[in-house]
Amino acid sequence: MDFNSGDILIAVAHPTEEEAVRCSIVASRCNCEIIVTGVGGAAMSWALQKRFSSGPLPALVIGAGIAGSYVSSLAPGDVVLTQSDCFADMGVDDNGDFRSLFGANLADPDSPPFRGGRIHCSGRWFDLVAAALPAVTGATVNMSSGSQAVIDRIRRAWDPDIETMEGAWLAYACEISQIPWLSVRAVSNMVEPRNLKNWDIPLALRRLRDEMTRVTGLLTAL
Repeated sequence: MDFNSGDILIAVAHPTEEEAVRCSIVASRCNCEIIVTGVGGAAMSWALQKRFSSGPLPALVIGAGIAGSYVSSLAPGDVVLTQSDCFADMGVDDNGDFRSLFGANLADPDSPPFRGGRIHCSGRWFDLVAAALPAVTGATVNMSSGSQAVIDRIRRAWDPDIETMEGAWLAYACEISQIPWLSVRAVSNMVEPRNLKNWDIPLALRRLRDEMTRVTGLLTAL
């Protein structure tokens, strides 16, 4: 397999995530490139497109960061691999009833890069890492969910395992650019009515560092 770890681009939203990932690639001796995009979909999308247009395309893009969990089986400190993602709050507010872009007939749920309204991750890199990390479904939001009404709405519409603010944007940019991608996320909190006392970001960052060391080690060994 003709592959060099220098062909891997790792995209993170926040400098704290960069610190964790940089420690991991030093530990695994992975010659990966890291970019800090800024928090949110617009920042992620712009940073990736700017990078894709400015030099050789990466062989693989990894989105790495923290996430909220919708399910009791994923607790703070757990690290997961996203197998599909969606734009969970992009759509229409119809007098208090949320309709996704697809439900409002504004987009085709099966027009690439979507299948069933989701962007799916697959291929050899996904299969390799999915053997090491649990694969989950993601929901990407513009506003971090922190009230029961919003949480219930997203559950009804998408039934996700985790929530992020960048995942689907990375997936979309990579799929449109025909670049393989992965998304590795460490759970920092349960998605619940907002209570920062229940969040454990330091734990999530430590676990992100540990598991990204393992993931980049797997890729470096190829």
